[in-house]
Amino acid sequence: MSAPRCRHRSSRPLFRVFGWLVLWLLLVPAVDAAVDDSIAQADAERALAEIRIDQLNFTAENLARSDPSRAEQLASDAFVGARDSGYESGRIEALHNLGRIARLRGQLQAASGYLLEALSAAEALGDPRLIAKVGNSYGTVLERQGLDAEALDRHQRVQNLWRDLDDLPGLIASSINIARVFERRQAWNDAQRHYEAALSQYDTYPNKELVPAQDIAAIWLGQGRIALARGLVDQAEYAFTRALDLQTEHRDVVGESAARAGLARVAAARGDEAATVSGLEQALTLATRVGARPEMIDALAELGRWHLSRAGEELSGTRRRDRLQRALDFTQRALQLGRQGESDRSLQIGLHRQLADIHELQGDTAQALTDLKTAHELRERQFQEQSEARYALLANAANMRERERELLALRAASEQQAEILAQETLLKRALTAAVILLAGIAVLLTVRFIESRRAARERADANTRLAVALQTAEQARTRAEEADRVKTEMLGIAAHDLRNPLSSIIGFAELIRTERESIDDARRHAGIIVAAAERTLKLVSDLLEASVLDAGQIKLQPVPCDLSVLLADAIGRVSTRTQAKQQQIDFRPTSGAIVLADVERLDQVFENLLTNAVKFSPLKGLIEVWIELDAERARVAIRDYGPGLSADNRRQLFKRFQRLSARPTGGESSTGLGLAIVKDLVELHGGNVRAESEGIGRGATFFVELPRLQHPPLRMATAANETDPAHQRAG
Repeated sequence: MSAPRCRHRSSRPLFRVFGWLVLWLLLVPAVDAAVDDSIAQADAERALAEIRIDQLNFTAENLARSDPSRAEQLASDAFVGARDSGYESGRIEALHNLGRIARLRGQLQAASGYLLEALSAAEALGDPRLIAKVGNSYGTVLERQGLDAEALDRHQRVQNLWRDLDDLPGLIASSINIARVFERRQAWNDAQRHYEAALSQYDTYPNKELVPAQDIAAIWLGQGRIALARGLVDQAEYAFTRALDLQTEHRDVVGESAARAGLARVAAARGDEAATVSGLEQALTLATRVGARPEMIDALAELGRWHLSRAGEELSGTRRRDRLQRALDFTQRALQLGRQGESDRSLQIGLHRQLADIHELQGDTAQALTDLKTAHELRERQFQEQSEARYALLANAANMRERERELLALRAASEQQAEILAQETLLKRALTAAVILLAGIAVLLTVRFIESRRAARERADANTRLAVALQTAEQARTRAEEADRVKTEMLGIAAHDLRNPLSSIIGFAELIRTERESIDDARRHAGIIVAAAERTLKLVSDLLEASVLDAGQIKLQPVPCDLSVLLADAIGRVSTRTQAKQQQIDFRPTSGAIVLADVERLDQVFENLLTNAVKFSPLKGLIEVWIELDAERARVAIRDYGPGLSADNRRQLFKRFQRLSARPTGGESSTGLGLAIVKDLVELHGGNVRAESEGIGRGATFFVELPRLQHPPLRMATAANETDPAHQRAG
């Protein structure tokens, strides 16, 4: 019989080995397919995330000039999403949008930071279109900072990039930016030539819808400014009107503000005061709506210049003073805005000179000299800032060249790594077949070793089970010793707490037995005996209850019950005590507070907490009881205005035989077990209990939180509704 049994055992491992080999050969293609599916799903999720980021950037770009606050939020969301997903192009577009919005708000330092980071990332990415797009905006910031030569150089480099890309909308934008630099330098002929070149390029471009409307409006604005500088008022009015029509149609609030300011200057050139003031106020209102600080400063400064120019024509001294005061107010508002932001120093210099002219006409020569001195100091500071900015540009250019060298090195290393990876892939594929064959041989060779190891594992498992059993026995012994210690401690405390009431019972009973007393004295002594007996009974009951809870012998009999009804019953049971201390209980029941609980045990919880509140509340005090509900839980709150709880009291509150620093206000006794029993009973119901207090003398609030019954019986719901309207007051 033993020989056949041995042959059977030797064939089972061989059969199992071949089974594993076949299963492995079948699973390899399935695993490869699962990996391919996982990669495809990850690619799809990445593509969806990139589409969402592109949509955020596109919307932010369109809202930048009409709702910059919303645009800034969208661009920030796009930046975070692109950064977290590793979508570098989306991150660069988001930085570009944040830089444009900061520039439109006059925050040139912030704009420069965003755009330099975007430009560096675009160059590292090697995307010429992104480099040109960000470079356009950065050149405009350089222009606003007064770095005309650097701005012109940046715009010309960007123009060459657009030309290499054969991107006509980009060429138009570069021509506009170059014209604006010449306009700033009052090189009117060069500026007009570039504006006309941009307009000519637009007129010959077949896909005009690809050119942003704000760029075409910028051409008309520039031509209007040049015509006005040359005294060609009618041409200026035509150009500003064309720009205004475009910007109103496309809701470009910043551009509309600039166009209305231009038309106001046309009205000023014609001496039309009403149209001048109205147009500048409209421009100021529009710029203020979107927080376009440069346009706000421009409108305020122009209003100041207008009133200053008209002051010299006033014959009446009163009207002349009024004009000068208004000129002073508008100019100071413009200067205050310029100081708050990062406006062009040239603009601040001009405003201080304008203030000097106003103060001189007002006869305040000292202030006029102060304004001229400030203008001179700002001019010197402008030279210093421009020098520092040029140095920073040179340093940044050097850093970018260094990053380019590092990028080239990284690309070379990446290409080398890719080649090595391709070779490794070919080698892995070549070795796959050999690995499959060797796997079968290896499994066959390890069968005997596995069988021997199995016996060792069985012995180890038996030893482990034995160790676990010994550990369990040791833990049980430790728990038994701890329980015995606690029981001894409880008996000692109980003996101590029982001694006083029993002594009182014996003493007063002896008085009644031996002394000849009046019936009133006998009744009084009997009352003392009854009170002492009740304290003894309470202590014994609490000890028995604690013992049963510790032994885990309580079996709950849960039924659906209404917390409002249970609380009302418990309040009724403590009413004798509240009346004795002239206290009031303000109870606010709530409908729908249905829980699954053992009614007797929950009654015990609420009576304990209410008795505790009565015990520690002052004479004629108020106790508040209410119920709070949320979707999952019902919360009962019982608040008293007694001596409150210290931090140490709160830590010891629910432990057995803990005596608090606060004392009952009526001299009542305490077993030190009531709150511990409350905690155990509430936790048996799947709830929790806690206490809050603002400190000594500030009262305390006890909260009992229980799971709500989601689908209470109809009868219980009716009982709850019947108690709902009442706002009961006991005491």
